[in-house]
Amino acid sequence: MKRNNNKIYAIMLMMGLATAAMTSCSDDNEGGNLYSAVIPSKVEFNLPEAQQQLVYTDATGAKCLPLVKGETLQLQYTMTPEDVTYNDVRWTSSNVDFATVSDQGLVTAVNGDGYSIVQVAPVGLHEGSGINANLKVVVSSEMRKATAITVTSTSTEVYAGDTLHFCAFIAPDNSTYKTVKWSVDNEAAASIDPMTGVLTAKQAEAATTPVKVIATALDGSGVVGEKSVNVKKIVAPESVAIDQTFSAANGYECALNEQTLNLGFTTVPAECTTSLLKWTSSDESIATVDAGVVSFKGFGKVTITAATPDGKTSSIELNIPCGLVRETYRNENHYSFRPANASTKYTWGNGFLTVTTAATNATTQRADLKWYDLPLTLHAGNYPVLAVKIEDAKDLGIGVTGRNFNFDAVGKSESGKEYKALGGGNNKWSNELKCADGSRVFIYDLSKVAFGTGGVAPTNESISFRVFQLKYADIKTIDHSFNYKVYWMQTFKSVADVENYVKKVDHVEYDVVK
Repeated sequence: MKRNNNKIYAIMLMMGLATAAMTSCSDDNEGGNLYSAVIPSKVEFNLPEAQQQLVYTDATGAKCLPLVKGETLQLQYTMTPEDVTYNDVRWTSSNVDFATVSDQGLVTAVNGDGYSIVQVAPVGLHEGSGINANLKVVVSSEMRKATAITVTSTSTEVYAGDTLHFCAFIAPDNSTYKTVKWSVDNEAAASIDPMTGVLTAKQAEAATTPVKVIATALDGSGVVGEKSVNVKKIVAPESVAIDQTFSAANGYECALNEQTLNLGFTTVPAECTTSLLKWTSSDESIATVDAGVVSFKGFGKVTITAATPDGKTSSIELNIPCGLVRETYRNENHYSFRPANASTKYTWGNGFLTVTTAATNATTQRADLKWYDLPLTLHAGNYPVLAVKIEDAKDLGIGVTGRNFNFDAVGKSESGKEYKALGGGNNKWSNELKCADGSRVFIYDLSKVAFGTGGVAPTNESISFRVFQLKYADIKTIDHSFNYKVYWMQTFKSVADVENYVKKVDHVEYDVVK
């Protein structure tokens, strides 16, 4: 006969409460408390160590345990708190075609290749509480052993007292077991967690001690993967000197949009524990610093200082001027000026972006570019010239008869005035250079080129743009996509500075077209 546990537990609880109530009313138990049920707060699996080391996390974030067809495993669990009133549970399997589970928690791998979610959850009064433990049982039809293991880490050296995480990639991809056992060949210099692959370096007598990290397959195949790492002795830096290449004193100016700057520095002794250096910023609203890597936050001048443990320092003053924009495609992981639409494809190259156009209609192509790291701030008093070096569709020899080029810009000055549409229409640049490498430089002198709304940019305050998009459209007459390169977009102090940059930095000759 099927039992209704909810009703039974409810009756038992009511009887318990009634008994408690009668007891509390008696003369012998004045001030007594009513008893209440203690509900579970957590249910967790307790896997045997041999199985625990096989558990991995898949792409969905689920904890997975691999089993081979016919294999069984007795699951145990812990329910907290220990004094829970009713600790009955229900075991379930989401797909019994792959794995079953008995009322006592015995899991049987039925068939492969697939998976089932095995769950243990409280029942009775606690049903529907959402408290449970889940395990994804992944079943293989047969044991597929590893044939090779590749070991990786983010560094090949680690200082004493620090940790380094190692990862193992097992081939083939469909190997039954996805984890390894970790070990090292020199436990005097380092230890490693056998399950997680986290190595902890120990202090050693030598300045550098090599340690071999070993990943061993758990399937009995005997396959191993290895990687060497150097454990470095902690040696306090006695002095530090920051390279002054990027200092304001030397005339260097940092662009906010570049986001970070790696400062070079030297120490005495050269082989020392540089993590002992203390890095500080004089104004963290302008820039922060971590281990010599400066992150820009705002405009202005800021002093970055490195200090040794005994107080010896070295400093550099950096200048992040308002209005300086420098997008040169030198950082593959960060560039803000790129295609505006998902339909427009692009690829990064060291020093340029290759853009593939998309069709507007049967005879017209388009490939707009926009600035993503908003707001984009221009200051006509500091950097009055905006220039873009790009391959012009008309120069590519593909039969283009015309195109339109303009900036769809929307922004406000510090005083709140609106500025829209740089140039006020198509092809309104003030200067143009035709370069020997096949590109053109389109130049907008903000002291001459007015906006469609707002007039000429002010020289005494900045304009912050919430939209800044280059419309490169109406490319006619052409019935197919084509590629063009974008080399850079930057601001300059003068048109002469643009010409000097093209000749001395790009190393390209040019003709002045306009």
